[in-house]
Amino acid sequence: MKIKLNSKILVIFLGVFLIGTMLFSVFAGPLLQSSNIQSNLDLPKTNIINYQLDTNAKNAFMQYGVTIITFDYNLGCENCIAQKSTLEFFANEYKPSLNKPEITIDDIYGKIFLEELVDESLDKSKITISSVYGEDSLIDANETGIVSTLCKLMVAPPVACALQKT
Repeated sequence: MKIKLNSKILVIFLGVFLIGTMLFSVFAGPLLQSSNIQSNLDLPKTNIINYQLDTNAKNAFMQYGVTIITFDYNLGCENCIAQKSTLEFFANEYKPSLNKPEITIDDIYGKIFLEELVDESLDKSKITISSVYGEDSLIDANETGIVSTLCKLMVAPPVACALQKT
């Protein structure tokens, strides 16, 4: 028994199939990306922590648009109180919503995680700012240097960064 296929029907079927596949891929990508990221990452309870995140978590956070600041300092440091205050101000301004049952990429995109690490062997503080745009280390930095580096490396920098001279 021979089955006769009309070439016009076959072309229309293939066309509809390809268009349907393309439309599905357009909508499936964002849908999959906005899924719950807690299953992939062990999220801290707050964005200001006193321990270092593991390398895998840092890399994943940066891929999701998070800026990670590591602040290594000595408790006796003179300039460290001002630095810590500046860093905590930015961390609180760009605080992710971590108290929801399901955290999505939108909840952490463009936000800041601050690691505050006490190291009594240091003479001067060290601030390392990391994002998907790169990494920069600052030794005994002032507020201007911190803000300038954040403006350069944040995925979603503050509006005030547009006013800065480059």
